[in-house]
Amino acid sequence: MIKRDKKNKPPIFVLGCQRSGTTVIRRILDSHPNIACPPESVFISELSKIYETEMSVAGLASMGFSEEDILEQMCVFTVHFFEGYAKAKGKPRWADKTCPYVNHVDTIDSMFKKEIIYIGLVRHGLDVAYSICDLNMGILKPYLVDGTDKRIAAVQFWKDQNIKLLDFMDKVKDRFYLIKYEELTTKPKPILKSLFEFLDEPWDERILNYNALEHDPGFEDPKIENYDKIKPNFGNYKKWPISTQRRLFQSAIMMFNRFGYTL
Repeated sequence: MIKRDKKNKPPIFVLGCQRSGTTVIRRILDSHPNIACPPESVFISELSKIYETEMSVAGLASMGFSEEDILEQMCVFTVHFFEGYAKAKGKPRWADKTCPYVNHVDTIDSMFKKEIIYIGLVRHGLDVAYSICDLNMGILKPYLVDGTDKRIAAVQFWKDQNIKLLDFMDKVKDRFYLIKYEELTTKPKPILKSLFEFLDEPWDERILNYNALEHDPGFEDPKIENYDKIKPNFGNYKKWPISTQRRLFQSAIMMFNRFGYTL
């Protein structure tokens, strides 16, 4: 179990498939007086590959360095930047929201010796697919083979990312707090009160109007600036023909059922 030292609370990592509302959570966290959460940091994906590449580990082993040494130095490198950011913001604690980190969570958790807590965010897969298809994000390239329908590819991407999310949640258990986007945006106050209790942080009303505060720009959805507070935004996939909705739903029905999503 993670140590919850009042003076040194654990860092927070937000995990979720792209277009699931993770940017909203990032700004909510950043609005809290005790938490600094920058835009997507990105660099840990590349840093993780040092440990995840067999030849890198073998090469460092030949120099006399163990896997524990590697992870420790990766952690030192990472903490330097996040603690520097939090200090510059005058806040005692930091968080990160970078969607691709769901692909490296085991490495990240090992880096920090399991002294991290996580927030997972899920959203209806058809809404995620609709949003991804509306943008040119490049994340679907591995799925677009042999003329695969882009909408099917987007649903499969959503499914695969959430399989990783749920598998990791099962591993870390009580260090993970799962939120459904639809519940967050329709009843934000009770959901967020429960979340901040999990984070061991006092409630602050300012987080409900997160965009009233200034946040650093970076790699995030620019549409976030259009919202002055937490608002529902789902069901856009219904603009597709019902026959298309059914076909996409069937393509990942087990995952839709896992989260209790229906048409």
